[in-house]
Amino acid sequence: MNSRYRKAIEYIYNLNKFGMKLGLKNITGLLSIFDNPHLKIKVIHIAGTNGKGSTAAVLHSILQKANYKAGLYTSPHLVDFQERMKINDEYITQDEVCDLLERLKPAIQKIAHTEGFQHPTFFEVITAMAYLYFYEKEVDFAIMEVGLGGRLDATNVCQPLISVITHIDFDHMAQLGNTLAEIAAEKGAIIKENAPVVCARQSAEADVVIKRIAQEKKTLLYTFGEEFNATLICSLLRGNHFQYCGIYNNYHNLFVPLVGEYQLENTSLAIAAAELLHNNGFNIRRDAIIEGVESSQWPGRFEIVREKPMIILDGGHNPNGINQFMDNLKRLIPNKKIIAVLGIFQDKDYRVMVKTVVSQVSQVIITMADNPRATPASLLAEEARRYIAADKIIETTNVKAAIDQAIRIAQEEDVICITGSLYTVGEAESYFLKKVRKGK
Repeated sequence: MNSRYRKAIEYIYNLNKFGMKLGLKNITGLLSIFDNPHLKIKVIHIAGTNGKGSTAAVLHSILQKANYKAGLYTSPHLVDFQERMKINDEYITQDEVCDLLERLKPAIQKIAHTEGFQHPTFFEVITAMAYLYFYEKEVDFAIMEVGLGGRLDATNVCQPLISVITHIDFDHMAQLGNTLAEIAAEKGAIIKENAPVVCARQSAEADVVIKRIAQEKKTLLYTFGEEFNATLICSLLRGNHFQYCGIYNNYHNLFVPLVGEYQLENTSLAIAAAELLHNNGFNIRRDAIIEGVESSQWPGRFEIVREKPMIILDGGHNPNGINQFMDNLKRLIPNKKIIAVLGIFQDKDYRVMVKTVVSQVSQVIITMADNPRATPASLLAEEARRYIAADKIIETTNVKAAIDQAIRIAQEEDVICITGSLYTVGEAESYFLKKVRKGK
């Protein structure tokens, strides 16, 4: 990391001191200084509780295979900030981050010192950076993943070609509401007039809200399980074989290298969005969909990083996500001793998550990501003692120590799973990348 980039990243992360402010005023002001690049690019906007990243990654892969220049904006990153923005196979370079930030700084200061505005936050600044980057790089499409919620999320200044809503569940309730209907209203607010909506199968409570919003916006709604569907052929440790019955076309034997049956729905949302783009005049051939699905990659989600003992990273970071991970782990690798490395954030329902994991494993190593939001190891350990014997719990204060401990006590035939937070998994990714570089 060169010194210029290090200083740029320090500046960007220092913006966290301004907190998280939901609202569109700051981001609209910032982007207006650059003549509104977000309104000059073709956006596919993706919201939801779980599955946003996977859906975005599959669609990104399909658009690449269709020979389009496709931008992808996701959060958080796992190892390096550059992962948040990519065009086709290339992440934004360190020099591009620095150059964009230097141009943004005067605008940030202008907004910060304008009456009626507040200092732009971390997410507002990097979202402005992404919109400007994709516009100036002349992408054919920009796939923009919502950071939190939808209605007041900084990404929600765009006028998308298509809106995609993945599975809606309980998360970020302090900001989004305490019922699925309230949460669905926040996420459904990305729906815009003249932009068809592709939606996951939802609970009855959320479904009513999404259908009402689509009707109010006079836009077409395509829902998984209704206008398009998928049927599992077989679910394997390396991915899923499935059939897709689409809005316009059927595919009889697709393979997606994303693990877990729930990835069928995420993948189907991406295919449905590609079908709608094709029907709207964009050339997305049948073979591009097949090859794009087969080439999809999304690190940190049921990712096997070592074989003996098998080590799996999964960024399940809320009760629904971690439940899906554990279900798939037990189904795909039955009758194995599981050692869990677990680190969870305080703003999540960590009690439910601890119960889900600890009640199904032989041993748990509690850890903390290097982040102020991390739940103290002592709190997680106290919760874990409700479900497993105290001598089966090890407390550590960093992810590296936890992984070292897990590898030390595991037998070759055991399984180590590292989960609970994308930040925990990101530090684990970094740990194993360093091992690879050292040839270990």
